[in-house]
Amino acid sequence: MRRLVFLALTLATGCSDALEQKSSTGQVIGVVNGGDGTLSLISATDFTVSGRDWQRLSATPSTIDGRGNVFLVPLGQADAVALDRLLGPCGPGALCAQPDYVLPLAAGSGATGVSIQDDSIAWIANPHLNTVTRLNYVSGDTASVAAGVYPQAVAIVGTRVFVVNSNLVGSTPAGPSWLTSFECCSVRTPDSIPLTGTNARFAVVGDDSILYVIASGHAGAADGKLSVVDPETRSESAVLNGLGESPGAAAFHPTGGRLLIASAAEGILEVSTSIRAVTRAPGNGIKPGGHGVSGLAIDLRGHVYAVDPGACATNGTVHVLTAPPDYREIAAVSVGRCPTTAAVAETQ
Repeated sequence: MRRLVFLALTLATGCSDALEQKSSTGQVIGVVNGGDGTLSLISATDFTVSGRDWQRLSATPSTIDGRGNVFLVPLGQADAVALDRLLGPCGPGALCAQPDYVLPLAAGSGATGVSIQDDSIAWIANPHLNTVTRLNYVSGDTASVAAGVYPQAVAIVGTRVFVVNSNLVGSTPAGPSWLTSFECCSVRTPDSIPLTGTNARFAVVGDDSILYVIASGHAGAADGKLSVVDPETRSESAVLNGLGESPGAAAFHPTGGRLLIASAAEGILEVSTSIRAVTRAPGNGIKPGGHGVSGLAIDLRGHVYAVDPGACATNGTVHVLTAPPDYREIAAVSVGRCPTTAAVAETQ
């Protein structure tokens, strides 16, 4: 739908102002540091940082999800999931929490993607076993459900679970990716939803209840794609090309219905979910500090937390930016080594 430029600017400004008026008090951004296996916690109020260390030398965390006052972080090769439950402020630069604990999964699972369903249940992708684990993160109980080939991400729409199968052999795509889909809480008769892209690795549910799946493509081919999946018909309804080299994790921003996509090569890319078009393409990405980004999170005020891993030999940076389209830098926060992505939770 075409709109006058003046009207579009007016609406975007109004939405941005409305976001700025919301309070992010109590919100915390959890940043996974893959280089040292830790979690950095950034207060959305004053951008102070505290940290968590799960003391697992074999941990290779790369993803995170947050809900309520809980962060869950799959620990990769450690075949486990770390839980961090925020309780409130302890003082300047620190947050009180119950002692962190680690929940074991099946040996050899290689836990990667995570999606929290409710106050006790989460789903974890297990690429080495071609399964997804239903985890009760209160009791520690687990149940395994068969997925496809090399699942790396999970998303939940309503009561339905969508598992993103990358279809990798080693690190090479064996062909197009697909989704395995089933009802979370009843007899599981899975659907198989073909995708156009290869090496699908990330998924996010927009405010429009549509599922957006990012396919990183072949290394060096700059063939990243976005699949738009209708969870009702359980089909790929649109495919957007032109995301360049290995696009990464995404976050939905309510300002103008934007899907923000992290790119190590290009910074922050944008897709308009209303017109289903790439509106900030490679070559026009936002590069905070002149760098690409590996992950994104959005707080209640619409601030964008862009994860900048740097060279990974030293600590990474999270750039706190105003809402699009301005992306003005508010703060640059030092976190752990080689940060990968981020999520939002809140203190009690």
